[in-house]
Amino acid sequence: MPVRDVVSWNSVISAFVIAGHMAEANALFEESPLRNVITWNTMITGYVQNQLYSEAIDLFDEMRSGNNSEPDHLSVTAALSACAHLRFLDKGTQIDFYARKHGQFFTPHVVTALIDMYAKCGSIQNSLEVFYKFEHKDVYCWNAMISGLALHGYGEAALKLFDEMRENSMKPDDITFIGLLSACSHAGLVEEGCELFECMERDFKITPKIEHYGCIVDLLSRAKFLDRAFRIIETMPFKPGDSILGALLSSCVIHQDLHTGEKVINLIFDKANNDGRNNQLSDGEYMMISNLYASCGKWEEANKWRSMMNSSGVVKTAGSSIIEVDGKFHHFLAGEVDFHPY
Repeated sequence: MPVRDVVSWNSVISAFVIAGHMAEANALFEESPLRNVITWNTMITGYVQNQLYSEAIDLFDEMRSGNNSEPDHLSVTAALSACAHLRFLDKGTQIDFYARKHGQFFTPHVVTALIDMYAKCGSIQNSLEVFYKFEHKDVYCWNAMISGLALHGYGEAALKLFDEMRENSMKPDDITFIGLLSACSHAGLVEEGCELFECMERDFKITPKIEHYGCIVDLLSRAKFLDRAFRIIETMPFKPGDSILGALLSSCVIHQDLHTGEKVINLIFDKANNDGRNNQLSDGEYMMISNLYASCGKWEEANKWRSMMNSSGVVKTAGSSIIEVDGKFHHFLAGEVDFHPY
């Protein structure tokens, strides 16, 4: 590198991060003799964006353990996001204490990340405490709290918070309604959810996106209004994605609705052909179709779909998990039998 100043190092590291080449970015990071807070933040946020959450947390810990660059609100926000994804409450709580001690608590970015982290780690009470303690809430803080309540099934509380949001003259956005519709779905508030879906465009001039249609389909599917959910899919101004079709088909399995389920299967095959897969389905799609027929007592048909999956060469994806032992993160695949060296 002809010019060896910190800006040059940061630019090249950032380019690798943006391209998703984190191994190359890390090699440059380790090689760089010049690091500032931007260097560290580029790597930490890059790990989070590339779903390398344990690496992000490890690097944040390294950053705050005696290096010249102290973490700032962006470092803290990224590390909290990593904790939220991994459901690491203890580590997230440590970072919360660090932020308070170093005066980084009272920024909207950090507050939003804390609300999200505590909610996803199962501590909704801590989310509420953070939310109400912070006076200068922006729409992202409100959205995080509404989504947190939705995650825990507190649908009515989420709707009350939405009322409080409007009383505070805070204008909702499209993310607000994703949280609200999700809250209604988890709490079984069908009519409330349908009214929110209608009022998005009518009262707030927010055009529903495919995520909102996905939420309303999930809401109706959970409540056993499967034909109504299918009609929503047919009339929405988007091609249905895998998640929407999968959610409805899963509900057809649960409620043993073969009639609607077979209509969903036709849409799944249409999508596979439009995607250029030539009737090739994923392992999850094969399994759900087989389970649909099994749930309805159609065992011959269920076995046929399992055989089709096996003959097509599709292999069921193995599950995996991450655990923390003595501050280190270890990744395991389902089916591994070797003892792990602690």
